[in-house]
Amino acid sequence: MKKTGFLVVLGLSIASGVKAQDNTPNKSVQLQEVVIRGARVVSRTDGQLIFPSEEMAKSASSGYHFLKMLPLPNVKVDDINESIVATSSLIGAVQVRINDVEASTADLQALQPKEVEKVELIDRPGMRYGDGVGIVINIITRKVSRGYVVGTSGTYVPKADLTRGNAYTRLNSGDNEVWLNYSGAYSRSNGYLMEERTRYLMEEGTYYQVARNTYDILHRNVHHHLQARYSRTHAENAFLATLSTSIADSPRNHQKTDVAYPDGRNSSETTDNTEKVVSPWLDLYWKTGIGKQQTFVANASVAYTHTDYTYRFASEEDTFGYSTLGKAWSLRSEAVYENRMKPFTLSAGVRYHQKYIDNDYSGDVTQVSQIHSGSLQAFLQLKGSLWKIGYMAGVGLTREYYHQGDASYDKLWLRPTVDLSLPVTQRVRLHYSFTTSPAPSRLQNMSGMAIVTNGMEYSVGNPNLIMARRDEQTLALSYQSPRLYNRLMAFYRYNAHPAMQHIYRTDDNRFAKTFLEGRRIDFLMLQDYTSYDIVPKHLNAYLSAEMLHIVNDGQDYSHRLTSFNFRLGLTAWLGNWSWMATMDNGFHFMENEYEARNILTSYLSASYRIKRLSVGLFCQNPFKRNGKVEEVENYNHLVHKSLVVSNRDTSSAIGFKLTWTLSKGRRFKGLERDTDGLKDTETGVAKPGR
Repeated sequence: MKKTGFLVVLGLSIASGVKAQDNTPNKSVQLQEVVIRGARVVSRTDGQLIFPSEEMAKSASSGYHFLKMLPLPNVKVDDINESIVATSSLIGAVQVRINDVEASTADLQALQPKEVEKVELIDRPGMRYGDGVGIVINIITRKVSRGYVVGTSGTYVPKADLTRGNAYTRLNSGDNEVWLNYSGAYSRSNGYLMEERTRYLMEEGTYYQVARNTYDILHRNVHHHLQARYSRTHAENAFLATLSTSIADSPRNHQKTDVAYPDGRNSSETTDNTEKVVSPWLDLYWKTGIGKQQTFVANASVAYTHTDYTYRFASEEDTFGYSTLGKAWSLRSEAVYENRMKPFTLSAGVRYHQKYIDNDYSGDVTQVSQIHSGSLQAFLQLKGSLWKIGYMAGVGLTREYYHQGDASYDKLWLRPTVDLSLPVTQRVRLHYSFTTSPAPSRLQNMSGMAIVTNGMEYSVGNPNLIMARRDEQTLALSYQSPRLYNRLMAFYRYNAHPAMQHIYRTDDNRFAKTFLEGRRIDFLMLQDYTSYDIVPKHLNAYLSAEMLHIVNDGQDYSHRLTSFNFRLGLTAWLGNWSWMATMDNGFHFMENEYEARNILTSYLSASYRIKRLSVGLFCQNPFKRNGKVEEVENYNHLVHKSLVVSNRDTSSAIGFKLTWTLSKGRRFKGLERDTDGLKDTETGVAKPGR
């Protein structure tokens, strides 16, 4: 029997004071209640409790539109593109829940705003919600008994040749609910242009400069997703079964590059790849109440992913190609116990993950890559308060296992965590947190494959990569009044011995890129986020400005970058109308030896609701002509590369969105289960890198 790894995580956390039922703090530590954008906001030592206004519920056309109206600090909600992210990627992921269970895109599309009772914003989620989660938005709905809801939405961007849509229905009878959902998307992009200038340091000490202009780029993608769900809830007990499948088909991805060499010789290179991924999965979820204050939750998710991938590279001097038949099986399970006692809330749980990947390569690469990985997690968490201080203190032990051929690791992690929160005044709050967690490498970087990228370069995987450690600290000071919210934050992340780029020259004067264990990657971010109601309930503006200092120390290089980034937005509501305008100067970032600068982007949208129908019009990068989206520079001493990427499809691109919803007699509180979040479709198929 093969060895399986496991991960044991023991966490002890004590956060702000909580009541037994709704986890709101006691009056000695509760901050002042204010009204922002018409919503009542109660500050808590672990975040905020938001009670939306009746006007918000009436004017919102979907769950995304509803969340965009709420005062959510450090959260960006785009109801046109249906995305919810943090204002900075360093904050972490935003996890949205409905009735304390993760919500998928389809769940938010089908959410009826008039059913929402309150929204919990948790900006210090701790280990209870998983690694990498920086903000949790928990939507609590009112209890109802029965009814139905049907709806559909569609988005069309003519210039980008992009079409996507979805249709759903929910039928309720007593304690039972049946839900069907379909979503699909089609895109055909040919607006990309890439200009690359590369300088190679040859063995004899001379530089060899190559210019590449990629102008003939075509990407076609089709996606289908079908989901069926049955749920039964009675009092504090619930059972959900979800069966789903998705098909992601990229029938053609083509690009042609003109290459100019320093000796005056010109050549051309073409790359083509296709990929089709079919992924069915089953999720079972069970929740039961034990008395009034205790709950127990268990779930298991089984997924299978089948991948067909082909890659072809051709030039006048060389050809290279391979095909991959990839198969992956994964099992995720979780059991969580929670006891909401008056002095504190106790949470304890166990998580288990097992995955097996089998990739069979043929063509110019003949290899069978089999990857076994497993983890087991256990955590214990307490939430409480001492005087006015909400605090979290804990320790974790982590063990993970990975095996591929002769390469393997079996590693233990000690995971201490602490969280302190102090209301200085009724409007001012001070917060500090520290956490540590493992940071895994991408599986495709661990494939052990060698793939030709162009006539001078190829990439090589490294199966011997091990998991790195990530430590994070946050210090924040926030101020909140009826119309103004301001937060000053210092964030520091230390990555110990991460997988980092390494380039070496081969005997035939080509250059291979791989990943080796580096020394460190550090991030220091100073951020100021301000949200202000210019006209209460009608006009809001926000500004997020940050300074970022990054340190990259690999095995044979050290690079530093200090950048300044900002985002600003304006949102207006007037009756059935809503408007949004945003501007972003482009995230300026550095990782390993790559410095990337995204170009300034802007976005305008307007929507109008007529009873059950909502009509939206939006424009991406208005008045922009050149379509430049990114500038990238690789500072490697052997391969110094400058790359400019443009996309005509995103310049002055106008799009339309329609949403229609019909509901009647809906008197049932359904549980929303994010099976997309549990689905594990990563197959580790090796693909060429940039």
